[in-house]
Amino acid sequence: MTDSRNDSTSETEAEKSAVPPVPPAPPVPPAPPENPYVPSTAPGYAVPRQAPDFAPPQAPGYVAAQPAPGYSPPQAPGYVAPQPAPAYAPPQAPGYVAPQQAPGYAPPQAPAYPTGTPGVAAYPAGAYPVATPPRGLLPWALGLLIFIPVPFVGGLASGIAMAVSGGSSRRFGGVARENARVALNWGLTYLLVSTGLLITHFVVLFTLTSGSPSSGFYPIGIPITLYFAVSVLHVVLVIIGMVKASAGRAMRVPFAIPYLRG
Repeated sequence: MTDSRNDSTSETEAEKSAVPPVPPAPPVPPAPPENPYVPSTAPGYAVPRQAPDFAPPQAPGYVAAQPAPGYSPPQAPGYVAPQPAPAYAPPQAPGYVAPQQAPGYAPPQAPAYPTGTPGVAAYPAGAYPVATPPRGLLPWALGLLIFIPVPFVGGLASGIAMAVSGGSSRRFGGVARENARVALNWGLTYLLVSTGLLITHFVVLFTLTSGSPSSGFYPIGIPITLYFAVSVLHVVLVIIGMVKASAGRAMRVPFAIPYLRG
């Protein structure tokens, strides 16, 4: 009996010595201190949201990491990327038919402005008439007022009109200034001569016929004859002046009184 107990006791001790000892549990680290910057999560507390486009301050020299070319972030299993919505078309009423454009209709286009050197017109040559510079034609053309069908009024009106127009047209240079000057000189000359002949005619008429009536046209008709001769010369000079001014040449009347020189 004693031997059997001793054998069981030795077997138990041998089994205990064969099982390795269990190491003790590591010590539990202390809890970290509470972060004062972490907001509280007490019931009813709302975490404040940061302003849009807010970026926290970075250390000097910090460069944000850029994703590698062709990199796409991993997606969850079964994830399907959203597809863009198809083009929206407004609903149409039943039986509505869109209006069709007339055959051959083309919408109006904005005019094409010429391009080229700034300040230089790029229009095609000959497409627009070239502006003609002043040539002093108007003062000579006004001399045709002599044909006003009122006795003696047309001659006086043409001389006055030529003088006034010639004085105002002298502001243009070149040929226009010369033609205006000559037209003014001749207009005043014709006005002076024609007025003097008319006055002389009426003075002679009343002087010679005050005592007894005259039986002939002359000598009473001499001043009026000279008036008509000067008027014919006036018409010839006006026509020649218009022709020369239209051709861009200067008119010359050497026997006109030079009221204006050069």
